[in-house]
Amino acid sequence: MPLNLNSIEEEVIFLNSIKEQIDSMVNYEMLKIYGSYPESNILFETSTHQRFFNIVLVDFLSCSDKKAPVKPKSYLGALREISGNPHFNSDNSITSLQQATQLFCDWLNQEVEVDTWLASISMQVTIKITRILFLKMCGNLSKHNILRSIGITNEFQDVLSKSGYPITFEDSLIALADFYERFHTDILNYHSSTIAEFLNDIRWGIYEYLQPEYHRSIVWKEGNPPMYSYTYPAGIQNKFAKHCYWNLMNEVRSKPYVPQFQVSKWLKLRY
Repeated sequence: MPLNLNSIEEEVIFLNSIKEQIDSMVNYEMLKIYGSYPESNILFETSTHQRFFNIVLVDFLSCSDKKAPVKPKSYLGALREISGNPHFNSDNSITSLQQATQLFCDWLNQEVEVDTWLASISMQVTIKITRILFLKMCGNLSKHNILRSIGITNEFQDVLSKSGYPITFEDSLIALADFYERFHTDILNYHSSTIAEFLNDIRWGIYEYLQPEYHRSIVWKEGNPPMYSYTYPAGIQNKFAKHCYWNLMNEVRSKPYVPQFQVSKWLKLRY
């Protein structure tokens, strides 16, 4: 159940969770980066890694659990709140995180048109859909069997209807695999480099934002090897929030493992 947290405690809890989610998606076990700045692209190690990436991504694009210790909100929503009212901003250290968050939100909310052949019901359609919606739908389909995907079937039926192609629920159920093949196997694979760039920029934004706080809070002690501790901000009293703060400070002791990269413009022109 939600704890009685103040805004700075909620901030460190969300930042810690967001950092962990991004690190589980953008790492060298999941993917490899090819090319050099500004003509990079990423490839997943296997199709299973791509599927896992989409599953974690849909969690990142969704709301926190209603029973979590923080008030339910989307992780991107939390990032936007932090960007608007940062507790650790010093000499505009929040700027990179603000920019990365806004760019990703704008990209996700853009509606695209995708020509799609639904072979199982013999229909050629032009699907109009926002990127965030098809990423969520594909992520949920990556998690669940068709009999656990009835809500997505209804969403797909609604998307087709709004695109000018009303179909029955039964046809929507039949054609869902065609949708997944087109939008997960094909289009997510095309967009994965761009999404990874957005996520990595947010991760670096968190690092840059918290650097002044890290240097303020760390206290070195004599010893071999040297020991250290952190001085908690006055507003952080909750035990779990303190735990998340300590994790964050440990993580920003060094730069993120994956360097910043820029994806080729040819991977940003479609869909």
